[in-house]
Amino acid sequence: CAILDNASVKCWGYNYYGQLGIGNTTHMGNTAGDMASLTGINLGTGRTATSIAAGQFHTCALLDNGDVKCWGRNHFGQLGIDSTTTTGNTSGDMASLTGINLGTGRTANAIATGNHHNCAILDNSSVKCWGLNNRGQLGINSTTNMGNSSSTTDMASLDSVDL
Repeated sequence: CAILDNASVKCWGYNYYGQLGIGNTTHMGNTAGDMASLTGINLGTGRTATSIAAGQFHTCALLDNGDVKCWGRNHFGQLGIDSTTTTGNTSGDMASLTGINLGTGRTANAIATGNHHNCAILDNSSVKCWGLNNRGQLGINSTTNMGNSSSTTDMASLDSVDL
């Protein structure tokens, strides 16, 4: 993925789970004309990206207002939407994608992705991570995946990493 000089985002490559954010699962960049036909990703009305990071099968963007949005495969909660629903693979997904709940009044200053998890540095200098946690990669002193359970609203209660 790349952030263009107008702050729009375009992604290309493998897209089996919608990680390109183009509303389908068509791989892009592997046939003639693909790159010329790429469209900017819908990050929301008036929103632009300041940073972009790609995991194994998902992508996250830090937006100009400090929100974070992630799309693609979500089998471990790596999209941070309190479910395991894959997003970005069907038409209209990106338009309805909301920012991740990083805590009341919190915004992000930076975002990083792993294979199946993400971490953000927040505006108060704390760090929060979500997604797959089978080896403790979220830094929350457990191996519980976070961001995948709507019944417990994982993201609203997500602990900061104790650095």
